[in-house]
Amino acid sequence: MFNIPLVKNMLIMRGENVEEKVEGFSFPAIVKSQIAIGSRKKAGLIKIAQTKEEAISLCKEYFNRNIAGFQVEAILIEELVTIEHEYYCSIALDASGRQFYLIASKEGGIDIEEVAKTIPEAILKESFSFQEGLSEELAGKVARQLGFNGKQIDTASQIFRNLWDITFKLEAQLVEINPLVLTPSGIVAVDGKMILDDDAAFRQPIVQKLEQKKLTELEKLSKQAGFSFVELSGDIGILANGAGLTMALLDVLSELGLHPANFLDVGGGASKERVYKALELIFKLNPKAVLVNIFGGITRCDAVAQAIIEALNNFSDAPPMVIRLTGTKEKEGIALLKEAGIEAFQDVMEAVEKLDEVLSE
Repeated sequence: MFNIPLVKNMLIMRGENVEEKVEGFSFPAIVKSQIAIGSRKKAGLIKIAQTKEEAISLCKEYFNRNIAGFQVEAILIEELVTIEHEYYCSIALDASGRQFYLIASKEGGIDIEEVAKTIPEAILKESFSFQEGLSEELAGKVARQLGFNGKQIDTASQIFRNLWDITFKLEAQLVEINPLVLTPSGIVAVDGKMILDDDAAFRQPIVQKLEQKKLTELEKLSKQAGFSFVELSGDIGILANGAGLTMALLDVLSELGLHPANFLDVGGGASKERVYKALELIFKLNPKAVLVNIFGGITRCDAVAQAIIEALNNFSDAPPMVIRLTGTKEKEGIALLKEAGIEAFQDVMEAVEKLDEVLSE
């Protein structure tokens, strides 16, 4: 679609016959799980298969794995190529400066952030405006600075301009190839990533489709319910109101060595039904405990208390809950909880200390 040169590859989807798909493909090859997490290689989700049989075994293993709430739905197999040199290149948006950068380096194949720290002079950055776009002259200049020569300059330059085409048409914030490799037969992209603009998703069908793929099942449910929810790797369920309050709570817990299982902002003016639905969602994470942190403005603490009581009555296997309520109707809310035999706190640090006790029991 955007004419980025790639190595020979094949995509295998869950449910397809792996044996039939790999028949005729040349090995050794790289088997890559297509899953929306970082550090796939460290997680053992990218491996070299020396033979067809080894590739089949890896595919079956990957399709049976669940990582951070994600199921592997697709696997990319790429031929191994002889790499003469690895490069980095990207188009990145500088929102504050209202411009874009073509960023490139001869130090490809490793984290560009690490290169920036250790050898910043190895990174080339050339700015250009949205109106002007990435010109052929600027792309060629960077290609030459990377050490390409002859036809390589034209190929690299065209790849850079194709990256800008992707950025422009998909309204992306970052489009990156790492590494871009020089092989005996030419220049090809081996791996890459994109950061897309959520605010532009409504007019980008491909972004909407990708967005659905990257969400866990719980994140899909939360989106349907209208919650701001992100699944994390910890074991403490979090329900709070207000993005800032929720983030501050996560920071406090992290500093104390406690690990949140999620970010969930139930929003301002949350009704009893909305809070109940949020708790139902959090319970699906099977956390060791749940911390509720409500600062009632429009949200009424008595409605939150009613939702908590109803949820605990309806879910016999609900985890222990620690509750902090303050603000509108806080006395009524705390009284309702006390009547139901549930302790509530008005100070968030007292609630966090209680949470630590609960987890230690």
